[in-house]
Amino acid sequence: MIPNTIKKQICAVIVSYEPDESIIKLYKSIKEQVDEVLIVDNASSCKESKDILEILSKDVKIIYNDNNYGIAKALNQGAKYAIDNNYKWLLTLDQDSEFIQGTYSLLLNAYELLPDKNKTMLIAPQYKEKINIKTINNISLPDIKKITWKNKSFIITSGSLIKTEVFNLIGFFEEKLFIDKVDVDFCFKLKRKGYLCKISKNIFFLQQLGNPKYKFLFKIANLSPERRYYSSKNAVYMFKTYFFCCPFKTLIMLFRSSLLFAPLKILLFEKNKIKKIKNIYKGLIEGIFNY
Repeated sequence: MIPNTIKKQICAVIVSYEPDESIIKLYKSIKEQVDEVLIVDNASSCKESKDILEILSKDVKIIYNDNNYGIAKALNQGAKYAIDNNYKWLLTLDQDSEFIQGTYSLLLNAYELLPDKNKTMLIAPQYKEKINIKTINNISLPDIKKITWKNKSFIITSGSLIKTEVFNLIGFFEEKLFIDKVDVDFCFKLKRKGYLCKISKNIFFLQQLGNPKYKFLFKIANLSPERRYYSSKNAVYMFKTYFFCCPFKTLIMLFRSSLLFAPLKILLFEKNKIKKIKNIYKGLIEGIFNY
């Protein structure tokens, strides 16, 4: 038996940028569930973040990028590491997620029972926002016989378990998108090739999605001006690239991020209105002419 021919199970990659102590919580919640944890850090510079990464480096392999290359390139670094080290699955993680112990053994056992598992290339638990549930102890895992699945057009990056073989079939994460809609693009590529993404409707984890607030029943994302730029620009890319594959979803995405909903919500509810709206239309124009 030759050791490097053995197919290992899960390599987890955490993409970090100026992480706080929540990344330590994430590591503790996931380390016993996977074979290896890799952190790819996009040039964090503040002392607190560097100190936290130094603590984690005693137990975790860390790739320190010399610049902030965005989430897509960092994910690709993790994917290539997993492939080179003969892992079957890549678990992609944001730095502020948190998981129940046993989540991924349960998820993989449930995956084996799927009738269409050979077409299923991405599986994931469902997220609950930390703003609504303060502790992971308030969530429990279901019995495997009660797990239900739903096919999804796209699933967020954090918590997604991806078969490493699929990167040879459809390619890697799209690096020119930098940060926003990288996960959407990857799932749409899977869909276009006839593969499936599935989410378990009753296995949950905690995730912080930005810094949302609620006003008059509206969820206000409070994205930064830079994030607004990429969200708008990349919505144009999604529309131009995947319209014939996912016409309704790409059109809705364009209206939400660029044409109507985002500017209106910012105008009504958010601060720094002028800069954010300018960045939305800057992204829209650049998306039209440069993608």
